[in-house]
Amino acid sequence: MNDEEPPATPGDEDGEDWRQDVPDSERIGKDRSRISDEEWEALVEQIAEPSAVMGEMPVEDVREALDDSEHWHPGPAEPIGWRTASPTLVLSWAAALGAVLLLLVGIIFFRPLPGWYLLIGLAVGVGGAVGLFFHLPQHRSSDDGDGSSV
Repeated sequence: MNDEEPPATPGDEDGEDWRQDVPDSERIGKDRSRISDEEWEALVEQIAEPSAVMGEMPVEDVREALDDSEHWHPGPAEPIGWRTASPTLVLSWAAALGAVLLLLVGIIFFRPLPGWYLLIGLAVGVGGAVGLFFHLPQHRSSDDGDGSSV
């Protein structure tokens, strides 16, 4: 064994192309489930190219460009949260959750649980659940889609 020569690789043998030694089962022929090296390189080059024109632009520059634009004006932000919900919806949620808390406190601290306490807790819970039931949407809008997206 000669230690001075590096081990032979498939492409080193007299400039022969090792691709000629590929078995027929691995060759790309008319089988369209496999793609050629050229097609693969083209796909990789497309992925490497940025898809957005201004993809590398910093956020501040984008904001300045939008501010300079004559046609775009930011609208007021829509308020979110429980403060914008209808008062009956907030009251229904408070009643439903409050009833659960009321009954848990009663079970932990009052032994035996008085009947009037249990009756009030159940009435508040059922009232909150009925209120929430009536706040369910009555119809679907066209913007909702088919319900399969997250």
